[in-house]
Amino acid sequence: MKPISIAKYFTLGGILSYLRSAKEGYHVHNPNNILDNINRFIDKIENSQLKVTKNAISELKKFEGTLKETEENYKISKSEAKALFKIMDRILFVIIAESKSTFTFIISEKRIDSNKLLFEIATLFAKDVFNVLSHDIQYDFKESGKCIAFECPTASAFHVLRGLEGLLRVLLNKLDPQIDTSKMCWGDVIKELIKINIKELSVLIDNLDRIRANYRNPTNHPELIYNIEEAQDLFNICVGVVNDIIVYMKKNNYIELETFVW
Repeated sequence: MKPISIAKYFTLGGILSYLRSAKEGYHVHNPNNILDNINRFIDKIENSQLKVTKNAISELKKFEGTLKETEENYKISKSEAKALFKIMDRILFVIIAESKSTFTFIISEKRIDSNKLLFEIATLFAKDVFNVLSHDIQYDFKESGKCIAFECPTASAFHVLRGLEGLLRVLLNKLDPQIDTSKMCWGDVIKELIKINIKELSVLIDNLDRIRANYRNPTNHPELIYNIEEAQDLFNICVGVVNDIIVYMKKNNYIELETFVW
């Protein structure tokens, strides 16, 4: 999957219209005239998802090759303009036919900005928080954001909770490096954090345990299905807790070289 601006298709349509309406006397080699537009059209088709249309531009490529051999000040003839119209008209027919079975999806507005969910996830965290997370944790929050943008809310919940659980293990490992956190579940981590008994973390631990009981555990069962509003709420809750954890870790010098050391 890759993002494609719909402006690309508007531009493609404009070029096609220009080439279909080309008249006798149009400059062939001048900038933004016949050859330039044929080249742009071919390039856009070859880099598009229109697989059938890609096979339909061979005639246009031959026509392009013929025009390339003309003199620098050459202008298109009446017969060439007519031939170009027929070529582009056939391509237009193919594009219209293929477009009926080719779909694009428009992302609907959410309470959380979709562009940030897809491309600027770090901006949804407090300043200098996301960049100190490990790549695995960053991955889960990025995937959670994408799932919200594309309206897969239950999948978003899985990822955001997994990301937060990974950060909990990091926190415990920093507080007590002797503990092997690699196979610990959320509940086990909470129990160990309570044992360490750091008063400054009491509210944070309480919040984490509530998330475990109200979200993490129920999400593991097929009966719970999130809607898009609930997924956004959970995402914001988890981001807030991540911010709190990182603030604590920075304050107590548990963050090394601007990234976690595992």
